[in-house]
Amino acid sequence: MKKICKNPNCKKEFEAERDRREYCSLKCSTERQAINMAKSSHKNNRMKNGQARKMGLKSREHENKVANKLKYKNIFLPQSICDRIIVEGKKIIFIEIKQVGKKLTDKQKKFKLLVGNKYKVIYE
Repeated sequence: MKKICKNPNCKKEFEAERDRREYCSLKCSTERQAINMAKSSHKNNRMKNGQARKMGLKSREHENKVANKLKYKNIFLPQSICDRIIVEGKKIIFIEIKQVGKKLTDKQKKFKLLVGNKYKVIYE
C-alpha cells in the first residue's frame, strides 16, 4: 500500500508494510515529534496553578519529617555542603566550587572536617 509521509518537511511517497505506519522513516517520525513539541504551548506542558511547586513542598515536608526521626548527630542537606558528588567504584568525592576569594560556610567547614580528604574545594 502506498502512502505519503505525514512529516511536512518530507512528504515522500513510500510503501507501507503495515496500514498504521504514517512516516517513511524513524527519522521523519522523530522530526515530526520535535515539531509538535515545539508548537505546543508551555501552559499545556506545565502543571496548572503552581501544582509542581506544591508537590515539591509536600515532598520536602515529608522528607523533613522522616529525617527528623533519624537518630544521627550530623545530618546535612546535600545542597548545603557541596556542588557535585563524584562516585568512582567504592570511592566518593564531594566537590565544592567557589569563586576566588569566597570562603566555605560553617556547615561546609564542619562537613570537610568530618569527611577529610574526600571533600575537595575548587577555587576558580
